[in-house]
Amino acid sequence: MTKGRPPKPTELKRVTGNPGQRKLPELHAVTALPMAENIPAPPPDLGVDGRQVWDSCWSMAITRLSPDSDQQAILNVCRLADDLAVARRRYHATSEAVDARALASLNKSFTDGLTSLGFDPVSRSRLGVAEVKRVSALDQLIAKRQQES
Repeated sequence: MTKGRPPKPTELKRVTGNPGQRKLPELHAVTALPMAENIPAPPPDLGVDGRQVWDSCWSMAITRLSPDSDQQAILNVCRLADDLAVARRRYHATSEAVDARALASLNKSFTDGLTSLGFDPVSRSRLGVAEVKRVSALDQLIAKRQQES
């Protein structure tokens, strides 16, 4: 686990300036990856929990996940979701310490997998993908008027 504030993304340093004058990494061209046209069919061996995570990942991030490069990472997270469900049921049935440790370990791996795919606020901001923003009353009124027009 990292201590302290998360590092300021290099892209943000380039835009806002670099007051510490530390050397920034070289700027490389970004390679565009093919975007999924629709949600890929889940592998048949996924359980209920894994399929839910599969559908959620692809539906929430279809514009930024590539079926070529990200599908294996998503599949790993989905399999962890299935394993996590089994571990949770086992721990609730036994309440044994070894099952609690297994549950905690799987939960950490699952959370880390989702983070690596950009499914938490910090990783989304590091990727520059999205920012959760509160909609003001004025914004709501403007949107309502535009819908009525």
